[in-house]
Amino acid sequence: MPHLIVVYGPPFSGKSTFAAALAHSLPEKTAIVSADYLAHEAIAVHDGAAFDEMEMVTTQVRLLVANYLKNGYNVVLEGAFSHVIDGELQHREQEIDQIAALMRNLAPSPLLVRLVADERVLEERANRAGRENEIPVAIRINSAYKPRYGRWLQIDTGVATVDDAIETLRERLNTADIR
Repeated sequence: MPHLIVVYGPPFSGKSTFAAALAHSLPEKTAIVSADYLAHEAIAVHDGAAFDEMEMVTTQVRLLVANYLKNGYNVVLEGAFSHVIDGELQHREQEIDQIAALMRNLAPSPLLVRLVADERVLEERANRAGRENEIPVAIRINSAYKPRYGRWLQIDTGVATVDDAIETLRERLNTADIR
């Protein structure tokens, strides 16, 4: 049975890097679905209806994840699942739970992985990327996430290396409960 691993966290927490490294470390066929890519890169010209676009992206994420799982692929889904639109925090973390619940027939034990980093680390990474203007958004999103229930793991990417984080996750991937 394939695995569904949802990697989420604020901008600059290392989601894309971690998701790619994790996907490439799994021995079975694995696909990466990036909610962030679909929301911010796949739509080349936005129409101004940001909320409607986020709903469209959510639908696409669900379809992609279901299709890969149905065909026996492990899926590493990554995204912030929270965004600041027109100055307002659009906290869409419930989508993580909805996707995990919808996919239970295809991947019975989805694993949620929240990446965190302290403000200093987020600022350093934003500065290195030349995206200093996104620091307040990253910090705001980072503080908005709620505690998780069920099968989840939190990784501090300011402390753990990507390899260490992947090793921790792989050791626990098949356990009944992750905390």
